[in-house]
Amino acid sequence: MRTDGVIKMMDGSSDLLCEDLLIEIENCAVDMARGAALILGKHFGTSLEVEYKDKGETDPVTQVDKECQEFLVDAISKRFPCHGIVGEEDAPKEDSAAPEIVWVLDPLDGTKNFLSGYPVYASSIGVLHRGTPVVGVIYVPWPDCDEGSVFRARVGAGAFVNEERLSVFEAKQPDPVRLVALPGSLRGLVSFGELARGQIGEVRVTGSIAHELAMTCKGVLQYTITMNPHLWDVAAGALLVREAGGIVMAGTSAGKSIVGYQQTWTDTGSLISNWKEGETTMQQLRNWSQPLVLGGPDIVTWVTANLSASNRRPGRLANILRSLNPRL
Repeated sequence: MRTDGVIKMMDGSSDLLCEDLLIEIENCAVDMARGAALILGKHFGTSLEVEYKDKGETDPVTQVDKECQEFLVDAISKRFPCHGIVGEEDAPKEDSAAPEIVWVLDPLDGTKNFLSGYPVYASSIGVLHRGTPVVGVIYVPWPDCDEGSVFRARVGAGAFVNEERLSVFEAKQPDPVRLVALPGSLRGLVSFGELARGQIGEVRVTGSIAHELAMTCKGVLQYTITMNPHLWDVAAGALLVREAGGIVMAGTSAGKSIVGYQQTWTDTGSLISNWKEGETTMQQLRNWSQPLVLGGPDIVTWVTANLSASNRRPGRLANILRSLNPRL
């Protein structure tokens, strides 16, 4: 039985979405991304007012972030009034149970780049069903296209940029001369890690996780590691990478360090693995954060094997990181 596009099972649960609804959501998200692109393009390179979300003034937000999110939220609310929305620029609000379908928005990922006139940023639109990404759309500016590029995917249908089908870079282990994306907290690999670069690839830090995931599903980046992403950073990109033939490995650890002995990695299709209908809240979605490694299956398996220290000895990458920073 279908109710508003959701396929209800005999026990009353709803594990599937009908294909017509998925296509409608994807098409709508693509249109929204193009609208966001117009807003971002209009303001790029101009003088902007800046506010900060933190006392240390390290996390800026501009009127462009807010204008772009307002545009996206308005479009979703008019088209899908029963769906939930989680956006990076949400104002604090009363918590409530999350509906089965939730749109997850990062209107401008890479605000510091945008403010600096550095054209590496993205607008990310992900859609979750019971915690699992089912549609992902990311807009990025692109040199040979005035309108930029729109990366899109829906579950089971592949990943595309404009009309080009996408595939992740595939190899048994990282190519030392091809690019990879690591978070800024691991910049030591670039400065000092000649051996590390030879093992894990040529490191780049872009300042936009959504942009990195778009480049990963296109095969420009071999893989991406993100240490503490928010849901809006990865909801769209995780599906794009998976639909381009990649995998998403989620890390869990009893300790604080990604290279600790307790770190384990699991191939996950759902970002909210403990989703409970009527119990999982919107605030829990806003608070979500988990280390992820995304890219081609063999490469990600190699990387996570070296990020995970066995009981016998630390992995190679763990040793390298500790040699560069003994505090890790």
